[in-house]
Formats: sequence, C-alpha cells, structure tokens
Amino acid sequence: MRKFYVAALAATVTALLAPAAAQAAPTGTTALLGTYDFGHAAIIGEAGVAAGVWRSTTVRTRFAGDDLTVTFAPRTKPRTSEKLVYTAVFNEVADAQTECREVGADGVAHHVWVSFRCQTGFVPSYTLYVR
Repeated sequence: MRKFYVAALAATVTALLAPAAAQAAPTGTTALLGTYDFGHAAIIGEAGVAAGVWRSTTVRTRFAGDDLTVTFAPRTKPRTSEKLVYTAVFNEVADAQTECREVGADGVAHHVWVSFRCQTGFVPSYTLYVR
C-alpha cells in the first residue's frame, strides 16, 4: 500500500512540475489554405515551410486546380517584423499580382498570419510578405 501511495505521489509531483512551455505548447491546426493553379500549390507550400509560416503541406490535384492544405500554429498577433513567404514570378503565373493577393488573403482568413502585402519589383513579379 505504501509503494502505491509513493508512486501516485511521484506521478502527481512530476505532472505538476513539468515545464510550463511543454504543457502550453500550441497545437498545430491543419486547414485547406486554398486552391491554386496547377503546380503552384506545391511551390507555395514549399516556400511557406522554408519561411517557417507553416510546418507541413499536402497538395491534392482537383478539377479546378491544386488544393493546398497546411499545418500551422494559428496567429492572432502580428509578427514583430515582416516575413518573406514567396514570390509569384511573372513568367510562371498568369497573373502574379492576383495570386499573391489570393494567397495573402487566404492566410489572413485562416489565421496563418495577421496581415500581408504584395510588393512588385522591376518586373511584374509579386513577393508576399506577412506579419
């Protein structure tokens, strides 16, 4: 009986003293970010993983394009600085500005980031920055 009591007490103490960060670690959310042109969802997905805005992606080809599903930690507060996610290159996308705005708005709608902007360079490519 005494061994049982000691074991129960040890388990309780261990649970209570576990690091608060481990107990409060945010769980990942998996959601469909959006449907993009064929081949572009994979590019956007890989760029987002490299930028650290989501942990993993799944691309599923559908009739109207590629569905991009992402796993991420939801954000309710903006990052302290902008983060470059990807660049929609003018000669690879039918309308780079529209794609950039669509991905940015989809990210805000799903709380992947809080705000975004699309910046153009010397050529009509658009780079997505998020907070």
